[in-house]
Amino acid sequence: MTEIRRLAAEELPLLCRIHTISNNMRKDFSKEENGRANPFDFPAHWYWGVFENGKLLSGMIEYDYLMRFDGNSVKMSGIGGVCTLPEARKGGLVRRIFEKFLPEAFENGVVFSTLNPFSHDFYRMFGYEIACARNAITIPTKDFLHLKPKGEFIQIFPGDDTSALQEIHIAYIKNLNHGIHRDYWPDNRAWKHFTKNDPYTTGIFLYLWKDETGKARSYIKYQDILQGEEHHMSVLEIAFIDRQGLYGALSLVSGLAAQFKKFRWLMPVFIDPCDFMGDAWNIEQLIKPRDMTRAVNVKAALEIMRVPPGEGSYVIEVKDDTITANSGRYLVEFGPEGSRVISTQKESHIYCDIRILSQLVTGYRSLENALYSRQTGLELFGNHETLNRVFTRRPQHLTEYF
Repeated sequence: MTEIRRLAAEELPLLCRIHTISNNMRKDFSKEENGRANPFDFPAHWYWGVFENGKLLSGMIEYDYLMRFDGNSVKMSGIGGVCTLPEARKGGLVRRIFEKFLPEAFENGVVFSTLNPFSHDFYRMFGYEIACARNAITIPTKDFLHLKPKGEFIQIFPGDDTSALQEIHIAYIKNLNHGIHRDYWPDNRAWKHFTKNDPYTTGIFLYLWKDETGKARSYIKYQDILQGEEHHMSVLEIAFIDRQGLYGALSLVSGLAAQFKKFRWLMPVFIDPCDFMGDAWNIEQLIKPRDMTRAVNVKAALEIMRVPPGEGSYVIEVKDDTITANSGRYLVEFGPEGSRVISTQKESHIYCDIRILSQLVTGYRSLENALYSRQTGLELFGNHETLNRVFTRRPQHLTEYF
């Protein structure tokens, strides 16, 4: 008998064992007491499992996030820790989890779901599509010497007050689609996790930057990476409230140029690293299409989505094989007051499957750009001017790793 459900707290060590196998990890389970130790730092109901005749064979984590979307905050399910025992693979167990999880997420008010895939094609089966990218850059630290440090850098240690970091982060994600709130989880859990690293044992350092007036404008978190005999500065996160904050944080690099050979950052694509310096010849950059997103509630996404100036309307037809409640035609009427979305039988101006729709709605790509995709699932039938004004590219950055 197959059972798909959320796990109980005492079952979490079973999922941890599967993770160690799936991810080639090593863990000493002999220290567990009566098999009830909780190896995770999240609520038990975030975990899904597939049981066959009472044995846990497959599972995943559904992180409860609050995500920024076109100036609003919406519920998002982040998917991670997907794993299956070797002897149970190729049996469609993960598919069965998603077939149960996604309709339930719809009913629970989730608007989007996001994940970092091992295979993009695999998760396309469930309606996910690439909707976030990062730019992996490498720059010699000596090229930052022109950015003279100003203001004040304050090192943040585990247990320190995080209110200034939180203020900066809120401003940073305000207009970033896929930006994740760190004030959403109770007991300051997200910030405790972000600041948990002891710099002396981990080589991970976190600095708050204040300008000359004492205003906190940015922070930078980086790790010392040793490759061969060279130390490299690997940036884990930079957040800033404005241009001054960005370059204030980056000015730390010039003071560390003698300590680190290269500066590395898996950075958001809405920033151009060529702006960091005059001569850009030494910049190495590689765009990495990383995370995937799918709209869980199409009507809610269309209602909340940013609208262009003026008034207009269009009819969009959507196909979603997993969440059938999303499938159908929607009349979208927009104006200064926002959008009104209703079901309709009118002729469609645009047809999208759920994958392409997820890219267009979140602003990962424009409609014009999407028409060049090799993926099928997008057709236009008219009202092109309005549709081109509606489906535009907007700044993206998924600010959490999971």
